[in-house]
Amino acid sequence: MKANMLQDPRANDLLSRVSEDVSLLRQDVGNLFTHTARHTLPASAYKLADQAKTSLAAGRTFTAEQLNSLKSQIKQPAAAWVGGAAALGLLAAGAYLLLHNNHNGAGCNSESQQDS
Repeated sequence: MKANMLQDPRANDLLSRVSEDVSLLRQDVGNLFTHTARHTLPASAYKLADQAKTSLAAGRTFTAEQLNSLKSQIKQPAAAWVGGAAALGLLAAGAYLLLHNNHNGAGCNSESQQDS
């Protein structure tokens, strides 16, 4: 059958054109892979890296804001606890002094009455 095709000028012309097209297609595919590997992928990688940096910076800012908010929330109850403990200590000291003075005063009165 090849012998018949080689004798047909039109078939030989078409076969030659197809062979040339396949060769050009191979070159184009090779150029496409080379260009993609050298230019497109690195550019996409740089864009992806920039997006990652931006996202990390935004995450860092968000985390810092949340930690500052949490720190201020923690400080407020701590101040309230310290203030409450101080107030309770003053009340306890006042109650102790009041009861101690009343007990000593009552004891002195009863002893003085016993002596008389």
